[in-house]
Amino acid sequence: MNSTKQRILSLDILRVLACMMVVIMHSPMPLTESSNIFLSTISYLTSPCIGLFFMVSGALLLPTSSENGTMGFIRKRLNKIVLPTLTWTFVYLICDILTNEKGINESLTMQILSIPFSAQGYGTLWFMYTLTGLYLLAPIISPWLRQVTEKELNLYLCLWLLTLCYPLLGLYLKINEGISGILYYFTGYAGYFLLGYYMRYYGNRIKVWFSCLGFIVAIIAPIVVKLNGWQVDFYHFFWYLSIVSVLMCIGWWKAIITMLNYVHIPQYIEKCLVLVSNLSFGIYLSHILIMRYVVWKWDWIINIQSYALRTLMIILLSLVMTIAVCWIISFLPRADWIIGYSRRKNKSKVLPLC
Repeated sequence: MNSTKQRILSLDILRVLACMMVVIMHSPMPLTESSNIFLSTISYLTSPCIGLFFMVSGALLLPTSSENGTMGFIRKRLNKIVLPTLTWTFVYLICDILTNEKGINESLTMQILSIPFSAQGYGTLWFMYTLTGLYLLAPIISPWLRQVTEKELNLYLCLWLLTLCYPLLGLYLKINEGISGILYYFTGYAGYFLLGYYMRYYGNRIKVWFSCLGFIVAIIAPIVVKLNGWQVDFYHFFWYLSIVSVLMCIGWWKAIITMLNYVHIPQYIEKCLVLVSNLSFGIYLSHILIMRYVVWKWDWIINIQSYALRTLMIILLSLVMTIAVCWIISFLPRADWIIGYSRRKNKSKVLPLC
């Protein structure tokens, strides 16, 4: 059977979309005063990337299979992320030493010893640590998911959504967001993990018009804040763990599902999407190296006067080069140790790579 037929194409597309958003978000070079609005717009519109990544993983993993037991699941999942994360951690540490662009404020020994507890080498690797935590959590919540009702699931998702509204509620109420807060254990990225499960099995309950309305509200929210001159913390109000980011994630999810109901994807495009989806783990890990240590250094890129055009060229070059590099690596022995995927492995696997 063709491997693409065994996959959930909508989830592949969402993973590719999230991967492109990550590259787009990181592409703009250090801003100037005139490029501030442009940079803020790109950052905000691509902020659903992390939520979509976690949602896709949740949709594919939850509830976990009990066939191999908890340790079997954890071993299998961590094998896909631990070695690639370590590989790229040391790649970025070596780049820092060779270029000394950031300056070495801590000893190399201290950075290496800190690897199990915090992202080292480059900041974007934080995602891998959070993903590891969600993998460890998955076997704990899976028995509950196997017997939970939709109403009960809705209740706990609503409690999570309420915590995302804390920045807004905090303008008018006293909110305890600390470890003694009543909803402290409902905060964080586990909500996206659970939301992905919900969207896969109950997402049809959400009307298309409702998801469109939510997406529009999310888009205009920062505009309203800007026009009224309200002084708010952008990170708390509009970043990954915000209600508007969730609205955009749901909007994109419903848009892709709806599109596939009406649009036929040609087989060759489907194969390309599946390939990039398989490579998305490697793209996430390696795009900074190619973008900021190669593309950003080219004189003809630096000399482009239009900030928007320069950013567009960086996006295109970074995407093409990163996909090409990861595709070449995928043919190497033990490529899964580097990018989490190998062409030599069984191509029919559909478990999330990231």
